[in-house]
Amino acid sequence: MHLDRYTSDLYLDKPSDVQHYSVLYDHLQARALDPGSSRDFITDVTKTHIDAASRP
Repeated sequence: MHLDRYTSDLYLDKPSDVQHYSVLYDHLQARALDPGSSRDFITDVTKTHIDAASRP
């Protein structure tokens, strides 16, 4: 298993390490928003930041 990280790469070859990261990935995937909800969330956050930035 190969993981791209911010400052380096990580190569996992021990089955226990691969299993650990696979479980983490499954948890993240289960918690992720669907595409429509993701789009709505990003739109709402963007509007909030634009509104806050436009206030004196």
